[in-house]
Amino acid sequence: MVFSFNQQDYSLSREIPTELTRYQLPGSDASALTNEQLKVLIQEMPAGGSRVFYSVYLVNKKASLRVRDEVPYLRAYLALQHDRPTEIAGLGKMLIREGQFNLIYSPQFDLMDQFDGVREYVTLGIQYDMALLEEWAPYFPVLTTFLEKMKEGQPTALLSRPEWITKEMQDVIYRLLHVSLEDQSNQKYFTLLVNTLLFHLLHQAVLQQPASNYNHYEIDSIQAARDMIRKNIRYHFVIREIAQKVGMNEFKLKNGFRELFGNGVYEYLRSERMQVARQLLNESGRSIKEIASLTGYRSVNSFIKAFKKMYGVTPGDFRKRA
Repeated sequence: MVFSFNQQDYSLSREIPTELTRYQLPGSDASALTNEQLKVLIQEMPAGGSRVFYSVYLVNKKASLRVRDEVPYLRAYLALQHDRPTEIAGLGKMLIREGQFNLIYSPQFDLMDQFDGVREYVTLGIQYDMALLEEWAPYFPVLTTFLEKMKEGQPTALLSRPEWITKEMQDVIYRLLHVSLEDQSNQKYFTLLVNTLLFHLLHQAVLQQPASNYNHYEIDSIQAARDMIRKNIRYHFVIREIAQKVGMNEFKLKNGFRELFGNGVYEYLRSERMQVARQLLNESGRSIKEIASLTGYRSVNSFIKAFKKMYGVTPGDFRKRA
């Protein structure tokens, strides 16, 4: 697999940067790519005849990353953290929003991923065993159509537009990412979880309706709340204020936010603040006190404590290593 960034090719290395070690899953086959603007962690795990890819991208500025391989591209693609605009050979531009999924095939593995700024992007990709897909096709006509196009060598997506990850899928994904493959006895359980996720993906593809109890208007409001937080990380929001601004019930906003994005409103705000802090530490000569203020912390000690909890090092130590 070849990664191209700023017209320079990179290969994955077994050396994992400190900033990425907290994402490592026990028993995974991990490799990384590192440069000044981008750090990538790819973890591969077997699941019977299928393969699971858990990928983390730490981005310091707006960037594009091209990924190529000699094999065809066949993945169930789930955006776990932040929206992922991507361009896939034969399919063109595609936007998979945070909390959405699709099953994608292209005979040519050539992707151009777009990163719109300083973010931690997290995706889950599953290359399902063809024998398993063919076995399940009779029960899901949408999958039968997908496989027919695949066999004809046509780039195709299971869904005309990505669908939302449901609460049931989130539960499976959580368990899947917390199984230690260092213990060989867990391998069958891991494979079962991967196959269970496929069932939910196909079932949701058949339904093609918004996740859980939220309609499209409510999902738009929850997305607006997320965008408000991203654009105003220095501001100390209260949930009631956000709910009023997006025109949504406070209770529904709290629960819907966690269901779509996997974090509560305040957890999400803390993550956004830490990502901006990391960029400022990397790219500016601002003092730690000033960075604390710019990211919404009234106390330097509170900022240092939050940063160390997120990244495992103090802001000062992080700057020394950058």
